[in-house]
Amino acid sequence: MASTFRSRRLGADLRRLREEAALSSEFVANEMGFSRPKLNRIECGEVRVAQNDLKALLKLYGVDDEASVGAFIVSAREAKRPGWWQAFQDTIPRTYADYIALEAAATEIKNWEPTIVPGLLQTEAYARAVIHANPAILSPADVDDLVKVLHERQVVLDREPPEQPPRLWAVIGESAIRQTVGGVKVMREQLTHLGELTERQHIVLQVLPHTAGAHAGLTGAFVVFGLPRDPDVVSVENMTGTLYMDQPGERRGYNDAFDHLRATALNPADSLALIQRAAKEMQE
Repeated sequence: MASTFRSRRLGADLRRLREEAALSSEFVANEMGFSRPKLNRIECGEVRVAQNDLKALLKLYGVDDEASVGAFIVSAREAKRPGWWQAFQDTIPRTYADYIALEAAATEIKNWEPTIVPGLLQTEAYARAVIHANPAILSPADVDDLVKVLHERQVVLDREPPEQPPRLWAVIGESAIRQTVGGVKVMREQLTHLGELTERQHIVLQVLPHTAGAHAGLTGAFVVFGLPRDPDVVSVENMTGTLYMDQPGERRGYNDAFDHLRATALNPADSLALIQRAAKEMQE
């Protein structure tokens, strides 16, 4: 995960442990030799916690088993590790950086997109058309940077051992393959690219046809990130930003919705046939 998101998750976990131990922030700050604002910044993820301080905090909170302490140390170490996306911090907002980091850390990604091809599956020409369609005024350099960021994101699908690519399960609405984004040539190239990607074992692509009627994804797109050591995180994007959710009820609700979507969608083989048919119709 991104250092920002990982730091906030680590800080939230430390706050939860303090509250479960029924210790006030004033007491903990005094015991640790911190100022109270410093402890607050640690719990908000704004300040990285040193390993010795982390161990002392865990001991103070009654967490002393080796496995749990080790997991916290790993989380703190990962929070300090810079991601490649930080080179673009002047171009992309923090919420997008968090999204990229979750994507990079995930072992499984479940993506529902009703009207657009998911970013990890987009061609460069399609991505440029999507970016230019946004009413925001961007300089050519900003557009180029956003396309570079997308390209770097997609590298996650090409990981080779010992690293493994995440399992990507994408369900897209039929509108995503019918909307002629960027013109016929660009869209046909995009549909051909989707067909090629379905040959990879770690990518599953399904299309939810218009004939499905009402379904579990009518409220909009979402992504569920399955993480190796942390609970799932749900991402919901809107016009003004991105909302991240990780509470048990939220995770359960979105996972159930995705299960309904993939059960309602065409199977992968029929989805590929529909994509190929759409490409042929565009050609004609």
